[in-house]
Amino acid sequence: MTCIFGIDIVKGSVHGRGRPKYALFIVNEGEKEKIVSKAKLFRLIRQYKPSIVSVDNISELFSSKEELIKFLKEIPPTTKLVQVAGKHSLPYLAKRYGLRMDIRNPMDEAKACALLAGFGVGEEVSVFVDKTLIVVSRNRSLGKGGWRQNKYRRRIHDEVRRVYNEIKSKLDELGFEYVEDRKKGYGGISRGVLLVNAPKEAVPINSFKTRDVQVRVEAVEKERIEFIPLKQTKAYTIVGVDPGTTTAIAVLDLSGNLLGVSSRKEWSSSEVVDYILSFGKPVVIATDKSSPPDFVSKLRASFNAVLYTPKEDMSVDKKKTLASKYKVLNDHERDALAAAMEAYNSYKNKLLNIEKRIPSGYDVDAIKAGIIKGLTLRELLGKKKEVKVKEEKPPKEQREDSEKRENLIRELEEENRILKEEVEKLREEIERLRARIVSISREEHERIRKDNYIRSLEAEIAELRAEIKERDRIIEDLKERVEQLRSMKLLEFSGWKGVKVLTKFTREEIEKLEREIGIEKGDVIYIHNPGGGGRAQAEYLCSRGVKAIIASNVSHTAMAVFEEMEVPVIGVDEVDIKVSDNVAVLKTDRFEEIYRKKVEEMNRKKLERVEQLIFEYKQRRSMR
Repeated sequence: MTCIFGIDIVKGSVHGRGRPKYALFIVNEGEKEKIVSKAKLFRLIRQYKPSIVSVDNISELFSSKEELIKFLKEIPPTTKLVQVAGKHSLPYLAKRYGLRMDIRNPMDEAKACALLAGFGVGEEVSVFVDKTLIVVSRNRSLGKGGWRQNKYRRRIHDEVRRVYNEIKSKLDELGFEYVEDRKKGYGGISRGVLLVNAPKEAVPINSFKTRDVQVRVEAVEKERIEFIPLKQTKAYTIVGVDPGTTTAIAVLDLSGNLLGVSSRKEWSSSEVVDYILSFGKPVVIATDKSSPPDFVSKLRASFNAVLYTPKEDMSVDKKKTLASKYKVLNDHERDALAAAMEAYNSYKNKLLNIEKRIPSGYDVDAIKAGIIKGLTLRELLGKKKEVKVKEEKPPKEQREDSEKRENLIRELEEENRILKEEVEKLREEIERLRARIVSISREEHERIRKDNYIRSLEAEIAELRAEIKERDRIIEDLKERVEQLRSMKLLEFSGWKGVKVLTKFTREEIEKLEREIGIEKGDVIYIHNPGGGGRAQAEYLCSRGVKAIIASNVSHTAMAVFEEMEVPVIGVDEVDIKVSDNVAVLKTDRFEEIYRKKVEEMNRKKLERVEQLIFEYKQRRSMR
């Protein structure tokens, strides 16, 4: 059977003056317990040549790296030094593998170290690379020169060369790769170095000395101490996920302890997976929604994990309560943590019950993970191989186990009774909540109806306000128009005549004037800028029955229409006119005088055209 040493310090310290004592637990076809000194401990290691020497922490045995290296050089090459408590404390590991341990008892801790190392828990302390250094050199000082001394030197150097060549031949015979370095001496070599590409335990050459030659065989040291796991054990986790633009992840172990929580914007799926795996293998993927989002479902499938969803979407108050013990940066992290906590709580009682029934030597977390996935305890224990190192229980311990089982049965019966009472209370609470839901539904329906009615009233009020605003604008425009007309009437009593103003001679401006003030029969129109006005604009004004046009530089086409329709066009400089914004007035007597002349001139021209037509007609008759 494999021999394993478990060690824990009893008193003293490697850093203090007093010599420390150690609790030694030996597993080797039985179990032995000893309290030993450090020197005796090292002698027992050389005597028993255990496959593993396990400690809680190497600092309990060694005060420096040099002392550690010296120890590893002296122990058998097949013996591994294992530090059991690395990432996790010794009590945590003992509980995980179902071992009873009193943390105040060093022998219990030594026993736990030995058994856990036998289960493959812990990390091998590695300070050497897989290379071996063999140094062959003189074992004597050569002294001063002289004839006899040269003869003595030649004999020793020849002996060094002979031993060096024998070692080389042995290495060549066994097929080892190596590099060599020799320093020549008188009659042979004074020193030879071989660096073999193999670990020390694989090289069948040990250190030795003869009268003239010494051979030193040692492993090559690493730059720093490395800790290599005896086997890869996965932590099992419960993961809460809150997906979205900002994705949040919360990770718990199977005891409900928070391992990590983080959130990030635009977090890619691969990065989320890497983050989750950095804590271990997820057994449960949880969300706070009753209908899981696609991202959560895909994540669950990628890990082949169990999906946990609440019966209904979790309320904000509940999420705040679940996450209240922990510090989170935002609501996304709170939601992810609440989902993970809710999932853990749903399995908590079942896991605690299972934990009590798992024999020692089994990974409790691995069993819990299997239970969550739907396997039975019998199936899980049947799959496990028999542990090489078992606790031999004396009759006293067996009696204690029997008593423990009876106590456990009583506890479970009491727990069962309490749970039944709790179930009854929960049923009553469910009925009360159902009645409350009905009441709330009615209240909510009434509130929604009122909200809809208020919204319709608000929309109607907004429409009425807009309508009032438009009417106010029209009233103001009409007031302005009335004021303008009143001003014109007052001016007429003073010998002035009101004139309506067109800013531009366009159809848009004509329609605007007609809309705002109106164009009536007999109106006089002042055109400020007649450019661009043509036949259509002139015909429209004539159709409204205007009396006269006051403008300068009217186009020929427009002028022809006005003459044809007998609407006089009077130049601005021909009358006494005053213009202000959209209102103009002119002296009535002057206007009437010019207007009369223009009408007379138009009549005269019309008469001349008629006479010309008669004359031309008579000429055509006389020529026949």
